[in-house]
Amino acid sequence: MFNKARRKYPRIVYSATVNVKPLIASKISHNGIIKNISVSGLALEIENELNSSTEYIFEFYLPDKSTVKSKGKPVWELRSKNSNFYGIEFSSIGFFSKLKLKRFIENKLHEI
Repeated sequence: MFNKARRKYPRIVYSATVNVKPLIASKISHNGIIKNISVSGLALEIENELNSSTEYIFEFYLPDKSTVKSKGKPVWELRSKNSNFYGIEFSSIGFFSKLKLKRFIENKLHEI
């Protein structure tokens, strides 16, 4: 797993449902739970197995009901009996999605 000191962007604990679809077969989708998030990626808990060579579309809502949509790939995984955990690195995120996500994270960091 990543060392906090090596992270480029701050990460916050955040729990929300995320829809996960393979980029090339986007009719298939699975739901997972975000465990923490930054503007560069997220930690994901999901029942399904993800392939580290596949790019996925991740779509989720922030507390203000705004949608964030991004593309990314798993960069680490931890599998257990009932769930799979993945570190997802975003490969692209829309300008407005990134702006909303950055603002949400900054607000959360100021609450601490």
